[in-house]
Amino acid sequence: MIFSKKTTSNDAKGSDGLTLGTRERRLLSETSHIEEELVPSFVRPIFLIISVLIVLFLIWAAVAQMKEVAHAPGEIIPNGFIKVVQHLDGGIVSKIAVEERSLVEPGQVVMTLDGAQVKAELLQMQTRQENLRLRTERLKSFVDGRRPNFGPDSAGWSLLETGQWQLLQTQNAARASAIAILDNQALQKKQRIEQLTQSLQIAREQLALTSELSAMREELGAKRLINRTVLLETRRAKVTAIGEIERLTEEIGIVKKELLEIKARRADIINQLRRDAMNEYGSARAEMAEVAEQVKRLQDKVYRLDIRAPIRGWVHDLKVKTIGQVIQPGALIMQVVSDKVVVEAEVQISARDIGFVKVGQPVNLRVTSYDYARYGIGKGFLKLVSASSVVGPDGIPYYKGLIELTNQYVGNVPSNHPMQPGMTVEAEILTGQKTMLQYLVKPVIDVLSMSFYER
Repeated sequence: MIFSKKTTSNDAKGSDGLTLGTRERRLLSETSHIEEELVPSFVRPIFLIISVLIVLFLIWAAVAQMKEVAHAPGEIIPNGFIKVVQHLDGGIVSKIAVEERSLVEPGQVVMTLDGAQVKAELLQMQTRQENLRLRTERLKSFVDGRRPNFGPDSAGWSLLETGQWQLLQTQNAARASAIAILDNQALQKKQRIEQLTQSLQIAREQLALTSELSAMREELGAKRLINRTVLLETRRAKVTAIGEIERLTEEIGIVKKELLEIKARRADIINQLRRDAMNEYGSARAEMAEVAEQVKRLQDKVYRLDIRAPIRGWVHDLKVKTIGQVIQPGALIMQVVSDKVVVEAEVQISARDIGFVKVGQPVNLRVTSYDYARYGIGKGFLKLVSASSVVGPDGIPYYKGLIELTNQYVGNVPSNHPMQPGMTVEAEILTGQKTMLQYLVKPVIDVLSMSFYER
């Protein structure tokens, strides 16, 4: 045995103890000497310093706070006045004058459609409208019997005006010819009436003479102074004169009646020509009103070939990006977001983070259009979280979150770096805090919590 047991009378407790002999003390002295030779003296302070640093690190890790964040990608969206740009008729795109996020002014042409067909239809309809205008003026002048006034609007339509002039001359010539024929017939009847009137006057004078002669011979015959044959001849001459007067009177009446019929026929022809012209005039006016509506409609279509911005703002969600692309009637072309509108951020919150996300939590926004290391980040808070998840195009579900921004710009100058609709962002939602020590021991705790289980 190396150790020997001794009993000492000086032990106050009276218990047995172990004492080292001379040989044991010599061995311990040699062991200490060997340790001093193996471990240099300058290492001990290093070990001490390291131990102190470890203790200090653990103390710092126990009190140092780390932010827990949920990363959510998204984009800036408008929250306010948005104008949807559509096209009533649709067509083929011939020119695109803007790009996504371009700033446009009210009435600025943002896109142009091919208008060859509608412009040809408009020219055809305008030609028809001008022809109807000249036609109505021709008919009105024919009815009124005056020279037509085609006006300065006919400039550039000389062929149409010439055609209407020729038609008017033809109408006037036809009317004049018909009236001339009737006037000639009426003149003949008047001349016949004059002849018959003269003959009637002669017949009446002859009757007067015959009547006087007959009266004289009747007296002589009563006295038997003349031959009865002479008396009968006188009577016959009187009857003949009366018959001639009656015949002439009747013929004059017939000729006058024929003259009245000619005059009536003349008036009827004039009135009929006027009625026909007025009916044609009314039809032309009605057709002219219809054509005017069609011209107005085609002019509107030509005007709409240039698609204009309704308000001052930013182009957003531009759907048409290719020349020659066909736009369907009423299809959405783009949105124009007013430059006065308040913007927000719509983000996609991962399903694994939704349990830690709550409305009202602060959010830091990194706008990809602006270097956050140079211009800073945006601030806001979580305003809304969707009640259920949405499956994205990649098949991964996410929750929609709406972030209200503290400022509408990045940096210190509002006008230099505004946040605009369509800008992509990376949101950091501050979900909580924990110490560095908790962060370091979490993997160990997770491993231990999963280790002591058995199926």
